[in-house]
Order: sequence, then structure tokens, then C-alpha cells
Amino acid sequence: MARRGLWLLLLAVVGPACGPTVPAEQAGIDQEITRNIMWKLREDNRKRFQDVRVSCEGREILIEGRVSDTRAAQDAVQIALSNARGGRVVSRLDVRLR
Repeated sequence: MARRGLWLLLLAVVGPACGPTVPAEQAGIDQEITRNIMWKLREDNRKRFQDVRVSCEGREILIEGRVSDTRAAQDAVQIALSNARGGRVVSRLDVRLR
């Protein structure tokens, strides 16, 4: 009987953490994803992503702007994918020489 009570208490404490997120929590997660991706892009020593913007809404990540070559575009998408937390990445990067 004591074991059953312990399980019920555990479910009462942990259960709400497993529920769906409310809009404010979702917005916070989107902001965190955006910040993490932007941070990684800005860490690039070669400054390849200076003209790149990132936004995230509803776990859909949009990368837009300009990069100088296809390798930089691929790297930007890879950085976004590695920080997407299961979200979808949409690239609207324009490849042009600066």
C-alpha cells in the first residue's frame, strides 16, 4: 500500500512536466533555439555568417540572408539542424560573393 502511495505521489509531481507546453513556454523554447543558433553562427572565425538572420516560430527555423559560397550555406543549415531540437529548418540563403 505504501508503495502505491509513493507511485501516485511520483506521478503527481512528474506528470505535469510531461504535458504539452503552453504558448508562453513554446515562445521561450523558440527564443532559446534562435539564440543558440545565432550564437554558433557568430562564433565562426571567418565571419561567413555576418549577413545571416535566424528566426524560429512553432519550432520552424528560418535562416535567411546572404553567404559567399555554397559551403557556408551548407554549414549554416547544419548548425541550425544541430540546434533545432527536432524542429524543421527552412533555408532562404542567397549565395553571392560579397
